Amino acid sequence: MTIPMLVDHLREYHQWRMRIANAVDLLAKLSIEMEILPSGTMLRMENLAQEIARDHLRVSFFGEFARGKSELINALFFSDLGARLMPSGPGQTTMCPVEIAYTHMTPSLQLLPIRSRTLNDSVEKLKKIRDLWTFSPLNPEDKKDCAERMTQLTETLCVPMEEARSYGLCPQVKEFGSQLETANSGDCGEGKVRISRWRYALLQWVHPVLEAGLVILDTPGLNSLGSEADLGLEVARDADALIFVLSADSGVTQSDLAIWEQSLGRHALQNQLVVLNKVDTLWDDLLNPEQEADAISAQREKTATRLGLSVDQVIAVSAQKGLLGRIRQDDSLCARSGLKELEEAIAQILIPGKRESILESARRLIRRVVIDQRVLLEEQIKNLGDEIESMERLQAQTGEQLPRLLEKQKKLMRSFASDQDSFVLKEREFLESANTWLLQSLSMEQLDQIIISARTELLAAWTTVGIYDRFSKFFEETIAQFDNALERANRLSALMLDAYRVLEQQYGLSKLDTIPYVILPRRAELLAIADRYERFGKRLEIAASTQGSVVRKAFFSLAQQIEEFVKETQKDIRNWVNESLDLMNRQLELFAAQSKEKLTALESIVHSSANIQPRIQSLSQQRRVKESNLTALNDTYYGLGELLQMVPDDNSQATPTDVVSQ
Repeated sequence: MTIPMLVDHLREYHQWRMRIANAVDLLAKLSIEMEILPSGTMLRMENLAQEIARDHLRVSFFGEFARGKSELINALFFSDLGARLMPSGPGQTTMCPVEIAYTHMTPSLQLLPIRSRTLNDSVEKLKKIRDLWTFSPLNPEDKKDCAERMTQLTETLCVPMEEARSYGLCPQVKEFGSQLETANSGDCGEGKVRISRWRYALLQWVHPVLEAGLVILDTPGLNSLGSEADLGLEVARDADALIFVLSADSGVTQSDLAIWEQSLGRHALQNQLVVLNKVDTLWDDLLNPEQEADAISAQREKTATRLGLSVDQVIAVSAQKGLLGRIRQDDSLCARSGLKELEEAIAQILIPGKRESILESARRLIRRVVIDQRVLLEEQIKNLGDEIESMERLQAQTGEQLPRLLEKQKKLMRSFASDQDSFVLKEREFLESANTWLLQSLSMEQLDQIIISARTELLAAWTTVGIYDRFSKFFEETIAQFDNALERANRLSALMLDAYRVLEQQYGLSKLDTIPYVILPRRAELLAIADRYERFGKRLEIAASTQGSVVRKAFFSLAQQIEEFVKETQKDIRNWVNESLDLMNRQLELFAAQSKEKLTALESIVHSSANIQPRIQSLSQQRRVKESNLTALNDTYYGLGELLQMVPDDNSQATPTDVVSQ
């Protein structure tokens, strides 16, 4: 059977990603050869290249119960198997998130029990604790056995309400005056509720579409009994692209709109698609093809308007008919199912969105590395030219002047050595300030107090407005920490720069900057997180269950995310301070080495004036090497311009500060 066209698009994306990784690695190797920048910067480039090479496109499927998400995954990616991979059909509903990824080893289904919710650890952390997982090997050749094992994804448990709440799962609650109405599962008995047996599943499978770099996340119905209140937020946060599955006959229902507004609509809309599944319910033999197409088009336009999307982001599909058509190789049914249009939308909307994310990371680092080195090389070339002119003038001077020049050089080196020692002492003060005064503004202790206070007040809130306001206040307090950190970083930057400029002006060192460029992007990312949670507190289920586990688990997930975010920002700040100081020290080391070389040359010239010409030749050779390095750097940068979709900077206009503003 022919492999779907999406595989070709994913393989092309993989090859493009490898070209970007190789480009970053090429520039890193060139920079290492030039020995201008500190090793920490080179390590960052090498790490970025590795991250890009290992990256995957993570696509998450969301929607309410019985929208056909699993069947859509079967039809879109795995129809070549000749049978369903994901359980789908009457009585077969996926009850936990399923992560589908490629493996070089034996295919398997790994299941994390629901009781792991009591551990209060993220799934990513629990992935490393293999003893917690149930392991089932899968044999793709034995389709019956494979299908039976995959039905584990549909398994549920009947548990007391309190046990469900201890797992962070809570049935829907409606408020009627002062009374609460609880939706129990009738087949479970009084006071019990049906929940998923599993918290998370890892399906490792051998397939071309996965090998090409795709990771698929199938989620349970967001309105199904026992689903996690924060599921949409948590899984959507980690996805590169989202596919929201609706029913073609009903379009956007009120519950669909609530899911969109509270969770999915908080993400970058250019990385989202909406699928109107089961479009075959709109097929009408009493209508001609044009009338039928108009009815479907009208539903797409109405859906796009309701969700604030482009109509190109709304695709009408029949997953069941498409799967059937592909398995039976029925071209007419395949064409009518809309699967090809969905594949094209993924290729033209979702994949480019992921490309842009990778490009932005690469552009930011490459521009800074290139421009920093360009400025330093141009400065070194100028200094070498000045020294060559000085040596040429010496040829016309008397021998009596040479000893004075030699003594002047020795005096300069003694003065520089003393000043360099003083700078080292100041460097220790800067590092101490960074590790105490600066990082105190983003201390985990302070964040813990904010989290504790917010959690206490959230659980005490009795109204939707109260919950919403407390979420907003939590982000205001956290963002205030970042503003304080940015102010302190700017002050520390000025102190470091002032200390270096004294040496720069006295000894003609290369100009540098120490702008704290790492905090502003982090602050913007925090604002985006706040935006995603903006409407979370307005959910009626939370407002009616003030002491329930829904609020606790939702906020716990958010708190964990922010804690990790702050830790990463602290690491970025330390790296920024270390890299800034390393770059300054690198310039001091180069100046010391050049001064020593000049002293040796002067001593040789004092001994014999015949040594002036060899010195001029040596300096000229050094200048040619630097000019060659600058040409290679510019050629490499210009060569990356088309690949990275950026316009390289004009040599005469570029400064290190330009990078920060871009």
